[in-house]
Amino acid sequence: TRLEEQLLAGRHFFHLSCSLLSYLAFLAACVSGVLFLLQDWQLKHKRMGLLFHRLPALETLERINVRAIGVGFGLLSVGLGLGLVKARWLLGQWWRWDPKELLAVALWSAYLGLLLMCLRAVGRGRKVALLSVLSFALVLLTFLGVGRQMPTWHSRSVVATLVP
Repeated sequence: TRLEEQLLAGRHFFHLSCSLLSYLAFLAACVSGVLFLLQDWQLKHKRMGLLFHRLPALETLERINVRAIGVGFGLLSVGLGLGLVKARWLLGQWWRWDPKELLAVALWSAYLGLLLMCLRAVGRGRKVALLSVLSFALVLLTFLGVGRQMPTWHSRSVVATLVP
């Protein structure tokens, strides 16, 4: 019915929005991680360049990194949950072993581990910054690589799924 189509389009919009916003939060974590590593390197080697005086303190960069990871993880969790509900409604099954789904779960697991490291104070500073930069490679693979390199049912046009 028309109501079901509108509900499905709304779920798709929120699934897509949460997923994309989580990628932006992970980008912020990556950038703050790069800046942390750069400033840390300059301090260790006592080479205070032009950029050094313009960057926030290491503690501020670390705080931004941890918060961005937390926000991104929350948004990704909501996006994955909505995607599961949408798949169940649309396809009659929760899971299809789609490459995009597998990479999204790997991404969720990587950031869960990183977030737990931060919350348990196991990793701080350079370790978290480096892992947030490396984890962003998985974001890029999930967002850009899957639809172009592997067949997936996620590669359909977003517009075609939103317009009834």
